Amino acid sequence: MEPTTSPHANRGTAPIPWALCTFCVFVSFLGTADSAKILCIFPTPSRSHVIIGQNLLKGLAERGHQVTMVSAFKLPKPVKNYREVTIPGEDYASELTKKFLLGVNNPLKTLPVMMQKTMESANNTINHPQFLELKKEKFDLVIVGIFVVDYVLGLGPHFDAPTVAIWSSGLSKITADLVGNPRSISTVPSAMLGRQDSMSFMPRLKNFLVSMAENVFVLFSTYKQRVYYNWNFPSDRYPSYDDVRKNVSLLLLNTHYSQAGPRPYLPNVVEVGGLQIKAKPDLLPRDIQEWLDGAEHGAVYFCLGSNLKSTDLPAEKLEVFVKSLGKLKQRVLWKWESGSIPNQPSNVMTQKWLPQDDILAHKNVVLFISHGGLGGMAEARYHGVPVLGIPIFAEQSGNVIGMVREGLGLGVDYATLAEKSFTESLNEVLTNSRFRQKAKETSVIYRDRPQTALDLACYWVEYVIRHKGAPHLHYQGAELNFIQKQMLDVIVVLLLGAYVVFKILKFLVVGIRKLIRRIQRKQKLN
Repeated sequence: MEPTTSPHANRGTAPIPWALCTFCVFVSFLGTADSAKILCIFPTPSRSHVIIGQNLLKGLAERGHQVTMVSAFKLPKPVKNYREVTIPGEDYASELTKKFLLGVNNPLKTLPVMMQKTMESANNTINHPQFLELKKEKFDLVIVGIFVVDYVLGLGPHFDAPTVAIWSSGLSKITADLVGNPRSISTVPSAMLGRQDSMSFMPRLKNFLVSMAENVFVLFSTYKQRVYYNWNFPSDRYPSYDDVRKNVSLLLLNTHYSQAGPRPYLPNVVEVGGLQIKAKPDLLPRDIQEWLDGAEHGAVYFCLGSNLKSTDLPAEKLEVFVKSLGKLKQRVLWKWESGSIPNQPSNVMTQKWLPQDDILAHKNVVLFISHGGLGGMAEARYHGVPVLGIPIFAEQSGNVIGMVREGLGLGVDYATLAEKSFTESLNEVLTNSRFRQKAKETSVIYRDRPQTALDLACYWVEYVIRHKGAPHLHYQGAELNFIQKQMLDVIVVLLLGAYVVFKILKFLVVGIRKLIRRIQRKQKLN
């Protein structure tokens, strides 16, 4: 299906010393010279993804850059140097995730639908009247939130600006291709499988099969996206889709080696796991603060993320959660998107939207019941909160498996969810101190960095600006295709060369033997 959318006054009277005035003007000049105009676009309906970009832009705005964020979500309160262009999109994710909660989860059906909807949504965003006005401006850098829509990277050449890609998860086939980073299939497990204790035969076999499936997915994705790219960025004015995908200056990954495991990275691939986590939590709303402060036995935080909605839970699943949580002596804070829960227990408080990072930072929160999204798992790790994971779809299962292997909590199978087994797992994590202890130890490791994730991300973004795209970081391997990367062309040439040399030597040997025989015959005749 082709896209259808055409493309300050002075105050006071006291005299100011001229030296001080000159110094202030000089400092102001320096700040202006170092300031850049940055455009960030997150054409995704997932709020959790956008939060990552918003935090990065807030950090850049605080450093004096003029930033513009294009997304479907607004900040809770305005920020200096931060301009928002809010373009609402179709909430197709809610319909898909509702099916997941109802047990309808066939990737062969849901993935193509999700991809098509995401591409259409991004196309509508970059052809929206508000965005078309932005296209007339000049920007020094373009940041693109990658989520199936890497054709939007064409905005870099449009503004004649370097591009930075930011991805809310770890390295994948899609993101690795943008800079040519090796995937190391034999040594690094896919995010879909989670962190592994070792890469023996079976994990490598699974990893190989998952990686091959990912290759097919990317082939299909790039085939579909090429149509959108060519529509929005015609070849007579822009570089090709393939060239644009190989010209990303910097890739930021919202993961950390202490969480996903170590792997080899190129210099322009930077882990900024926990980018959405604030160094100092914001004040909680009064009702939430009082609820958590008064939890003498501790509090349980229950959230299925920004896309999955608890209100979409089938009656039998909801009953399991309500009955199990209602038995606890701990207070429960539950993200519930409308009204109140039927038969809501007295120890449960609900809100339509909750400031998750700030809640997990509260000292009385002793357990996080989560769907296993990478962002929430990172926040629990940072704040040292044990997790009871209930993965629903995508990489959530791998995230929960990795968390369980580390001893940070337990996992529950959503498909076979029952009150008895859920209650047992719930009580085990709440009463066994080893989970809390391990979470605290992991928090120390996760936080132990030379600089915060935000400072690191801002440094590298400014590095790209300072060095005009930092072409010296470009990896020559990004230009090679599969045959070249695997040295198959070299092997073929060497084999052909060896074959030719063999044939020549054979010809010479045969010729010499014939010549010797002739000489021997002549000698006999004589």
